[in-house]
Amino acid sequence: MLLVACDADEASSVMSDALRSRGVFVPYGMAEGAEVLAAGHVRLWCRTGTHLHEDNLDLRYADALGERVHEVLFLSKHVASSERPCLTVHPIGVPHLPEGESPPFGGRAGQSPPPSIRLAAIWRALLAVKDDPRIPEFEVSLEVTHHGPWLTAPSAFLEIGSTSSTWSHAGAGQVWADLLLDLLSEELQGRDAPTQPQHHPVVVTLGGGHYAPRANMMAAEQGALLGHMLARHSLPFEPSEEGTHVGGAWRHAINESLASTRRAHPGRTVVVSMDKKSFRGWERAPLLEHLASLDVAVVSAEEHRAMLSME
Repeated sequence: MLLVACDADEASSVMSDALRSRGVFVPYGMAEGAEVLAAGHVRLWCRTGTHLHEDNLDLRYADALGERVHEVLFLSKHVASSERPCLTVHPIGVPHLPEGESPPFGGRAGQSPPPSIRLAAIWRALLAVKDDPRIPEFEVSLEVTHHGPWLTAPSAFLEIGSTSSTWSHAGAGQVWADLLLDLLSEELQGRDAPTQPQHHPVVVTLGGGHYAPRANMMAAEQGALLGHMLARHSLPFEPSEEGTHVGGAWRHAINESLASTRRAHPGRTVVVSMDKKSFRGWERAPLLEHLASLDVAVVSAEEHRAMLSME
């Protein structure tokens, strides 16, 4: 597990400082001129600069220190026009953008790195600390898949938002540090991370807004696993003049998100949950037909819960 912090991001700095203050990590080496700390199977890479346009950090770390990176969690700030204090977690990628386009916030157009295998576990841990007295003004939320950088390893962003008045919030940094030390406790001791039963499916969500209300609900279930989340605005539909074919990048965005999620969870069943009210009738029908052609089940919250409870 590789935790990546950067010094040009106020939230990243306050989170990494809180982790370092616990006395768990010890000096381990240097990668690209930046300090690496270690504890068990976990590495904390304290880089200079920012995150979004630093592609292949997993491979670059491996080249520098000769260790394969199995997963990456970025410590970062969250920016939102609402300006509400919030702790968020989300996977990365821009699968809806046309190939060849230069994404304004990093990544590779039309592609998504595999999502962190711990995405749902991090969300449940956030729900458990939402009433922590150190963060009385903060909300917690998942966010849908968005922005860069590009990586090969499963990854996610852990964030403090949403303005300069909260990015350096000491309490938020301390809460994230405690959450990570608890979540990664086995790996910090040099042991393997616990896993969910193999029959538990991975949910990819389609539709809804940026703060992923459907995923927030479904990933809160004990044992749930979460893949990419595509908001309605990341599923571009374009009607043809004849009205017989629905174009746009939505098919590619779905295909890429499903394939990427499977790379993170090899051998597991991947299912889809949809916010059907997000889509107009002429969009919904081809979307469901496409998922059926891929042999991907569309499940309700109740059906998902039943899958988790199977022996």
